[in-house]
Amino acid sequence: MKGIATPPEVLPVWFDQITASTIRRAALNTKGATGPSGIDAHSWRILCTSFKSASHDLCHALARICTSLVDPKGLSPLTTCRLIALDKRPGVRPIGICETSRHAKAILFTTKGDIQYIATPRQLCAGQIAGIEAAVHSIKCLFTMEDTEAVLLVDASNAFNSLNRQTALRNVRHLCPPLANILINTYRKPSELYADGISGVGRCFDKGWLSLYLCKID
Repeated sequence: MKGIATPPEVLPVWFDQITASTIRRAALNTKGATGPSGIDAHSWRILCTSFKSASHDLCHALARICTSLVDPKGLSPLTTCRLIALDKRPGVRPIGICETSRHAKAILFTTKGDIQYIATPRQLCAGQIAGIEAAVHSIKCLFTMEDTEAVLLVDASNAFNSLNRQTALRNVRHLCPPLANILINTYRKPSELYADGISGVGRCFDKGWLSLYLCKID
């Protein structure tokens, strides 16, 4: 299309790093609550490591989602989220709990250095060890200093759910090509949301990897 720059090419050697073995390694290091399927991180570790060829085929399929564009209809069970209510006092905000297999630790293994360089210190969940704990400790230290007179708590608007998703995904292809495939696969269609057996379609607060896009364009 005229006026739109061609995205930079991603070297195949980068995708060669994400294999069934990488997914298996990520599964062994993953923790998390259950999504709508009821399969927690421990169960995923069993699925990815305990059934020989079947486990290898599962890991290979998950690796393909990271490296190739696939039909989003087939990914609907993967992108579905379970909603829980968060009391914001006042008001209630729904938080999406995604499937454990969507945590994308395998991608972090290969891009951790680059992501930390881009997102730190504005994104405290970009691979840093104890990033949020460090922030809490820093605020606590500031609060106890003798020359500190007050601490102001600010609840900012949710930028993630305000951006144009299609524009963000197009820009990611230019800003961070290695992450483009997995982001397009998992974010180009709205997720199915479930709360107490009631289903719907929309956006939830499971920001995941697309939140790094906000750090880049800020």
